[in-house]
Amino acid sequence: LSLNKTQGELLKLERLFNSTQEELVGVKRDLERTEGELNETKSELEDTKSDLKNLTESRCELVKGNLTKWDIFYSPPYYKKTFTRSLYQQLRVTWDSISSRLFGMTITDKLIELIKALEEEQSESCQELIELGNGES
Repeated sequence: LSLNKTQGELLKLERLFNSTQEELVGVKRDLERTEGELNETKSELEDTKSDLKNLTESRCELVKGNLTKWDIFYSPPYYKKTFTRSLYQQLRVTWDSISSRLFGMTITDKLIELIKALEEEQSESCQELIELGNGES
């Protein structure tokens, strides 16, 4: 009788052990999935920190007067990206007249420098007109 009782208890313990092992396998699987998500989140955080650092540096340079309004195209949201409606909406308030002509163009060093040169030429032409209007030559 005692042997049967011991075997019954052993059988219960084996079932409990097997159940615990199955739970452990599930927990390990969940842990691996969570680690993967954590690594992805860590990577996104590092990218965001880098973008924030670049943005902060750009703003500091802008405050110092080293940048023009066109240098915004060097920032991560714009540089080497195709100009889209979404980017247009972001910039629309400040410069509607030029941005609508950029749809479909890829923002590159050459395009940014061209825009800056065109603005400089326009500014010089306006200054000449002002001087002519004031009778200066």
